[in-house]
Amino acid sequence: MDEVELRSVGDKPKRSSIHSTEALLDAALTDDSFLTDEDDARNGVEANGSNGAAQAPVLDDVDESAELSPPAPEDDISRFMAACQMGDLAAVEQFIKDDPQLATAFTDDGITGLHWAAINNRLSVVRLLVESGADANALGGELQASPLHWACRNGLVYIVDYLLTHGNADPRLRDGQSYNSLHLSVHSSNITLVIYLLLVCCDPSRSQEPTAVYIDEVDDHQRTSLHWAAYQGDIMTINALLRFGADVTKRDDQQFIPLHWAFMRGQRNTLSRLVEAGSDIFAENNAGKDSFAVARDMNCEQLWLKTLREEGRTAKNNYAASVISPRGQLIAKVVTFFAPYLLLPFCFAVLSFGLGLFVPKLFLAIVACLATAAIIVGFVAPVYIREEVMLAKTPFLAGVFSGTAFWAIVSFLWVLFPNLWRSHYFTCVAMAVVIGVFSFCFYKTMMLNPGYVPIPADNQVILSQVRDLIKAGRFDTDDFDVNTFVRKPLRSRYSRHSRRLIARYDHYCPWVYNEVGVRNHKLFLGFVYALNLAILLFSYLTLAYFNRQRHAREADGYDSDEDECWLLSEDMCYGFRNHHFLFNLMVWCCLQYVWLTFVTVVQSFQVLRGVTTWELAHLQSGRGRDSTYNHSTVPSDFGPKETNVHDLTAPKPGSRNQLNTCMRILGIDQFVLTVKMYLKSTLDESDQQRLEIPTDFGPKQNWIDFWVLGEPDWRNVFLLPIEGEANLDGQVVDYYHLYSYPERA
Repeated sequence: MDEVELRSVGDKPKRSSIHSTEALLDAALTDDSFLTDEDDARNGVEANGSNGAAQAPVLDDVDESAELSPPAPEDDISRFMAACQMGDLAAVEQFIKDDPQLATAFTDDGITGLHWAAINNRLSVVRLLVESGADANALGGELQASPLHWACRNGLVYIVDYLLTHGNADPRLRDGQSYNSLHLSVHSSNITLVIYLLLVCCDPSRSQEPTAVYIDEVDDHQRTSLHWAAYQGDIMTINALLRFGADVTKRDDQQFIPLHWAFMRGQRNTLSRLVEAGSDIFAENNAGKDSFAVARDMNCEQLWLKTLREEGRTAKNNYAASVISPRGQLIAKVVTFFAPYLLLPFCFAVLSFGLGLFVPKLFLAIVACLATAAIIVGFVAPVYIREEVMLAKTPFLAGVFSGTAFWAIVSFLWVLFPNLWRSHYFTCVAMAVVIGVFSFCFYKTMMLNPGYVPIPADNQVILSQVRDLIKAGRFDTDDFDVNTFVRKPLRSRYSRHSRRLIARYDHYCPWVYNEVGVRNHKLFLGFVYALNLAILLFSYLTLAYFNRQRHAREADGYDSDEDECWLLSEDMCYGFRNHHFLFNLMVWCCLQYVWLTFVTVVQSFQVLRGVTTWELAHLQSGRGRDSTYNHSTVPSDFGPKETNVHDLTAPKPGSRNQLNTCMRILGIDQFVLTVKMYLKSTLDESDQQRLEIPTDFGPKQNWIDFWVLGEPDWRNVFLLPIEGEANLDGQVVDYYHLYSYPERA
């Protein structure tokens, strides 16, 4: 079978085997608009402002119709163009000073110096040329494109901003392939440029302005920007376009909707997002093929069916959209949360190993656990999770903890306290107090907003934030969250659990089914410390109860020597054989103490060092952020970017397996990182320099900053942030709007 080469402007060539839809895709994909070769135009271009030089775009059929100023002598033009291309500002200034017409001069194919400066990200040269009268709308090259088009093709957001703001560039202009600036920005796959153009040109509040661009503007083949984003499998661009109202039902000249083009890359998140946005899965192209037939032809039918299942669409209901009410989702979460409340006592009662039948009882308990997990993952959790379900993403683990705590409290109130309150009065009172503290802290940690950074309702406010970042040379995915359209405060991070930006993000904790951020971090650590003490007190009281009951039985003639247990003390052996529910509960609590110990050590160390769990992972790598994930086109004019803790990247994730997942849930991975960091900071002086932390003001100050809000008064320990306020070096800062660290005292 032959292969058809699929290529979009700005993409590297990719090949996909075409089967029964070969003829159709030949007609749809082999036209000039898909097979343009712009590699020559990109040679030497470095998005972050290198000294490389780009070559001219190439297209076969071009209309030479631009009317520009008369050309200067050829040798002067060549040297002038080379200076603009290389970003030699002094030379360009001298050329224009000697001959002002050079600012608007062009070569035989209509390319101006502004074209070359724009495509090579030479912001200073672009500024000089525009101020000298260069036309930002001049069409040149075989693509008959303007400097704005050239900048958009390469995702150069700073050049685009300057041309639109100061050069009167028209974003509605089309090049020789009928693409406007929005189409070309989508081709570049630079999400920051796409967002910028959407805010500047596609905001509904600016629809009456002369530079407004229709979000669903089509090219000569009736393809919208959403068609192109779907074809490229660019989920971030798809989300941005849908946020501004892009139409998922638009058809191109082959009757393809964006969903059909998404099968070219076959990415689950892209398909899922388009279905969620209302794409018609039964829409047919001009060959009479719906999404199922296209998926079959593109060898991704199983992926497509799995995507539909995750969206609640199955063959049983003819793949109709299933709408589950918020109340139904809440009920499913409640069922997930309270399932361990029944599972745990069943297992504690069944595992009466002291009475014999070890293997059958263990088998029954394991089957009960696996069956419960299977029901939750397969039937209950999909009601409120529209993606691959993992227990860590559900309230199940929070239910495991709270269920354990519930039955421990019940045992304390109905068994331990009535029998021990006289002999262990103060211990019982302490246990009651600790129960109240950790129960309150657990509930508040789970239910409280962890610190969601507010999202402006007005797009003009977002645009103002973007312009501030552009002026500072920091408009990239490190400093602007492309998921929520919010400027990122320092120490914040986007959470896929809640799909929100969390201020002073620490980590997501499945044991409380919530993120830990600036507003609930103090509560979380209070919960951890109180729970540590509660487990110790509960274990102590349980052993005291066993001891009391054993001595009472011995007074009645019971011989404990007859029931000796291997490795167990007399008291524990008595509980193992005679009070298996309480014994199993105590052992289970001690097992919980394992992960709790790791969390306690890690969290305490991090507070003393002034870092969060997320920042600790960043510091361990010691490398700058991988540019693969940082869409930055900052020109060299801004100089090197200042690096903070949040600019460092975590180690690249390795293979995900059950062992790694278990280590993350138990906190062992963070414990290992903490030990490494401690050893580096205390034993290796060279690494100590590398691990300098801008939020570390000494253990004492860090500890006070964490627990005290405002003035260092003991009463302020009990204050919780109303919004994003917290102490940093003894000063109250707002983590919702913290863009620079306060100066050290």
